[in-house]
Amino acid sequence: GITSSRWYPSEGMTLKHPCVGLLQGAVIWGKAQEMLVLESVLKSMPDVTFYWAGDGPYREKILAVLGKYNNFKWLGPLQYPDKVREYLTEIDVYALVSGIDMSPLTLQEAQLMKKPVVATNVGGIPELMKNNETGFLVEKGDANGWIEKLSLLINDEQKRKTMGGEGRKFVEENFNWNKIAKEFLEI
Repeated sequence: GITSSRWYPSEGMTLKHPCVGLLQGAVIWGKAQEMLVLESVLKSMPDVTFYWAGDGPYREKILAVLGKYNNFKWLGPLQYPDKVREYLTEIDVYALVSGIDMSPLTLQEAQLMKKPVVATNVGGIPELMKNNETGFLVEKGDANGWIEKLSLLINDEQKRKTMGGEGRKFVEENFNWNKIAKEFLEI
């Protein structure tokens, strides 16, 4: 479960817009390696800045490929939850580019911050969002899918607002502690 009251707009960070935010570690290569699909995305979307907040032993492998693009910025790890809240307040779209993932909390947090999400269709990710309602799922390795879905959201502010609002509602209704505890007790 997640406490939705902890996730509210918070000022303090200024980013260049339009922008896409990534909030993920580089601890497991099977997860982090998928970020390399962004090389094609960065080339195709030169006017969009991609900010990566996170760290890990595979950081240098990621930065060796993506760091050479002017529209890719590494922010390092962010203090939780205050700086994460400021970051999620400021971004236009949240992207979770992962090779494997079970239940990424960042996906729920981004939706609680009313951000539309684009995520890799792996593991438990499809259960944590509603494809075409709170954001979009993209198949693993599909650079063109990333370009299509991110461009759609970057270029349509109303769609971002609508999907972002639906995302908060979806997480509040499905992942609040009361619902999780009730379901657990019914087992």
